[in-house]
Amino acid sequence: MKETTIRTICQYCYTGCGLLIHRNADGKVSVEGDPDHPANRGQLCPKPFGIPEMLQGKNRLKHPLKKTNNGFEKISWDEALKIAADRLGEIHSKYGPLSLVRVAGAPVSYHARDGFRQFTGAYGSPNFASPASLCMMPRMTAFNAVLGGTRAEADFERTRLLIFWGSNPMASERYSAFASFNGMRRIIPRLKEQGVRIIAIDPFRSETVQKADDWVKVNLGSDTALGLAMIHVIIKEGLYDEAFVAEYTHGFEGLKDHVQSCTPQWAEGITGVPEKDIEDLARAYATTKPAAICDGNGLDMYTNGVDAVRTLAILMGLTGNLDIPGGNVFLPFAVQSALPTKPAPNEKRVWYDTFPLFIEVPMVGIKEAILREEENRPRAMIIQHTNPVLIHANTQRTRQALEKLDFVMVNEVVPTVTSEMADLVLPMADILETSSYLAYSSAEGGYLALSRPLANPIGEARSVFEVEYELAERMGLHQDYPFQDTMSWLKFMIAPTGVTFEQLEEEQIVFAVPPVRYQKYLDKGFNTPSGKVDFHCNLFEGKGYDPFPTYEEPAGEPLGPHNTTEKGFSLIGSSRRPGNFIHTRFKFIETLSKMYPDPLVWIHPQDADERGIKDGDEVEVTSDQGKIRITSKVSDNVKSGHVWVDFGWGNPTDGKAGINSLTSDAYFNPVSGATPNRLFPCEVIKIQ
Repeated sequence: MKETTIRTICQYCYTGCGLLIHRNADGKVSVEGDPDHPANRGQLCPKPFGIPEMLQGKNRLKHPLKKTNNGFEKISWDEALKIAADRLGEIHSKYGPLSLVRVAGAPVSYHARDGFRQFTGAYGSPNFASPASLCMMPRMTAFNAVLGGTRAEADFERTRLLIFWGSNPMASERYSAFASFNGMRRIIPRLKEQGVRIIAIDPFRSETVQKADDWVKVNLGSDTALGLAMIHVIIKEGLYDEAFVAEYTHGFEGLKDHVQSCTPQWAEGITGVPEKDIEDLARAYATTKPAAICDGNGLDMYTNGVDAVRTLAILMGLTGNLDIPGGNVFLPFAVQSALPTKPAPNEKRVWYDTFPLFIEVPMVGIKEAILREEENRPRAMIIQHTNPVLIHANTQRTRQALEKLDFVMVNEVVPTVTSEMADLVLPMADILETSSYLAYSSAEGGYLALSRPLANPIGEARSVFEVEYELAERMGLHQDYPFQDTMSWLKFMIAPTGVTFEQLEEEQIVFAVPPVRYQKYLDKGFNTPSGKVDFHCNLFEGKGYDPFPTYEEPAGEPLGPHNTTEKGFSLIGSSRRPGNFIHTRFKFIETLSKMYPDPLVWIHPQDADERGIKDGDEVEVTSDQGKIRITSKVSDNVKSGHVWVDFGWGNPTDGKAGINSLTSDAYFNPVSGATPNRLFPCEVIKIQ
């Protein structure tokens, strides 16, 4: 065998870094960053260095499995697809098309995003759920309502002041929704060289906080109050952009009245941020031109997260920092084909009346419909590349919901705690073993990059699109399918961009959309009901929500000292994800797990000392939902009174504690269904 190099992309997180995969004459695989890919310019985080182990197939699902009274039994693909066709057909005949729900994972790859989307539409079901209610979609819902676009990206290259709000890109490598900025990890060093002031708003002293000039140490879930107080200061002191507000915004006078009582003094009692610091933050953002905000997942997992982000959107419009160089910009993106080609009406989906503005059914709606045994509840679930038992709040109730279903089919690469509950498990090819692509936005234009297969699938694993089409064919649902396999799916998806597969294969990276054009609102306005930035949000008001953001309890109930102590809890818990991993994946890869072998509970030295806890002790964390055993990490990166539990463990391949045994799903955001996974009363006790 001669030495070969394959140019491809990583799809183990959202950044989509370019890779050069080398295979030497002995077959050994090594990984290098692609210096010519705009997303990373040769730099890599730890995750792609686990690729050689993934290709070896250890811990992989290699054969279709069906559940029996004696555990799982290996079966053929023919039998597996017959079981799936028969069971899904029976359920459709008995309960109708709304009886099926597709639950998919975060779209780190488009195989994860698109697998079985067409099938669900052909089946006649609009029911789709994912972790989106806990990650980015609450923010996108808020931005869309106020600004008419799902996200205005921070223009890092031209800004003079940057606020990282609830985001930690130094760990996650996610500086944006889909955009790349000429080497992700170089952004902060470049800003430092240019003298840009960096402010981090975060309750945890994260890697990004440690690089910032200023740390605004906000209390958990109090971001709405901080945003409203900043708006109050900017309006009261006349620091807003009068020309932009007069011409391009709707509802300013109503907003002015709405925030009159939202003083910095009021916000100090909620946020823990001193009144003067709130005033200084508002003045700095309003008077430094241009300024940008980079929002993050730290805003999503509260019952008030949507309104928190509405305040961010209003701040952008109020200061005129929208779609200008150095502000928050709507970047060009290559529009792709949509699936399913014949979607069922959204109005028929589960809990639509409760969540009419959200793009999908929040998982809390799926769970409640099943557990309450509602007439139109799902009876069958196709779980594609996700792990809902570990991801969603209250693991116990998520299990109970899945146990009540008539049929559960899991399509996965490795065993998970969710696949253990399935009636049928189908082994999927990893994203490394099949063709794919990603679309990116950037100031230079929207572009596509090709993901090439590095090896054949392990065992009997197959591409999700081949499996999907064959199942559709067996059930007579294939007539309107625009693809039959991976390659025809890829070609169908990229067709609207004008880029061909042959171009991608030859060039690897192909720009499909021209460079950014600023101030598009001058001739197009904003894509909102008013055509302007909607301070007074018509979209929300039309569905019965408050047209202005309002501070509400971030856990859905008060969590003051009296309330929590009465329940036997003296600490407030939250969650964090180590950047070595993505969601609940990759703990089984030795290369990565050696770097971060165990989940930790981060506790302040004072709180640890009061409980006789030392760094590295085994402790028990309890909440009113459950308890877990975990290792302590004593650190002043956390505030006294708060503890942070690492998220992502709990699969059979790691055998460690999962945080969502502690979290509650009793309350949820009325717009997005987000549960307070980042906020729960708890206690930490040393195990003797």
